[in-house]
Amino acid sequence: MPIHVFVRVFVTVLTAAAAVAGGVPATAHAPAPGADTVLAQTIAGMEVTLAVRRTGQVPGPLRVDLIPHTPVRAVPIEVTVRSDTSAAVTADSVRFDRDAARTYPLLLSVREKGLHWLELHADGEFSQLPFQVKPPRAAPSELWVSWAFAAAAVLMFAAFGAAALNSRTVAMVLGSATGVALVVGGTLAVVSPRVLPTATPVTAATDPVGRPYAQSKISPSPRRPVAGAAFTLRIELVDGSTGRPLDDLVPHHQALAHLVVTSADGDVFQHLHPQRTASGRLEARLAAPEPGQYLVSVEFEREGAGGQLVSGRFEVTGRPTTVRTAAPTRLPTEPRQVVATRPVSIAVKTGSGRVQPWLGMAGHLIVRDRQGGFLGHAHELGSMATTAQPPDDTVHAYAPTLRFAFTFPEPGRYFVWVQYSRELRITTIPYVVDVRADTA
Repeated sequence: MPIHVFVRVFVTVLTAAAAVAGGVPATAHAPAPGADTVLAQTIAGMEVTLAVRRTGQVPGPLRVDLIPHTPVRAVPIEVTVRSDTSAAVTADSVRFDRDAARTYPLLLSVREKGLHWLELHADGEFSQLPFQVKPPRAAPSELWVSWAFAAAAVLMFAAFGAAALNSRTVAMVLGSATGVALVVGGTLAVVSPRVLPTATPVTAATDPVGRPYAQSKISPSPRRPVAGAAFTLRIELVDGSTGRPLDDLVPHHQALAHLVVTSADGDVFQHLHPQRTASGRLEARLAAPEPGQYLVSVEFEREGAGGQLVSGRFEVTGRPTTVRTAAPTRLPTEPRQVVATRPVSIAVKTGSGRVQPWLGMAGHLIVRDRQGGFLGHAHELGSMATTAQPPDDTVHAYAPTLRFAFTFPEPGRYFVWVQYSRELRITTIPYVVDVRADTA
């Protein structure tokens, strides 16, 4: 066979290999390309995790898994997927079984890439959560490695063909080129993660302009809630520069926003994930068991601006509806004497049996000072050590002893709450710790 035939075969196969190397499936927006979008939502009196599975093609099916945590109410939930740029809408619904904490799968579809809205309707409540459908962008180094190995494969087959036709010179040249391509591909695969540029997401550190800090208005409805009665806590978020409603929230620790409500004395603690009911508006349905003053902290992340925290407070009237629990235990720290500005190690034993991830981590440690001016949040160290996407909330993936590291900023008394999940039941353990001044 003449050499020009091999050249044509080489070009054809190389073009096909490049097309294969360059093609990538679409995926829902997540911290890493190709990962699922996981969002926690408090709705209908339940804590529900929603997992929007990555899509293989667009248009194509979209699987959404709902994982309610105990206690589970027997209520129907309707889930709708809506594109931001068209009228394309698909919907599905499921009814939770009472006290049956498990995965409830739904099958919807997407018809285009870009911004979509996942809308939830349950027990008269509504929430609209944003997510993206887009192809993952491979780093330039990954494309170069793919090209190098694709070229090596084509050159190798061409060399075998030339050898079969007794074209020794051509076979030797092609064989040498195959070796060069393999060396180049192997070298790039080893060194490219360290020395070659990759796609860098825009963050607060890389965006030269950044975003102004958000301003908030936090208010209950009715304005003076009564202890034991349900009310709605509304959080209005606006841009600090324009005064317009915030519409650029992105998933942050597997939730659009984290809401922490505590009584002034630290006896009441609630960690919720409010519903997005309108542009710049978050709402949560809750009840306060005791009268008195309550402190509110809302943690979220704006696109390109990193995490932000806003706070407020409100007053509850009426009489206590619950019996006050026993005083919290002392926080187990090492060293035992906790000193301000010095890091301490914290080990919390949760009993027998491995724990499940919740909000992407094995455990969460939330800290508030006595006056309510400081709120801290730390994650369990073992589950932070991996960069891989955490398993579903249903998987018992982590050791029963939770380990944290934390530094208390000032001396004084602090309230601490440790949260973890086992058998899809979220457990909260309250602690107190007295921090002394650094006299060294």
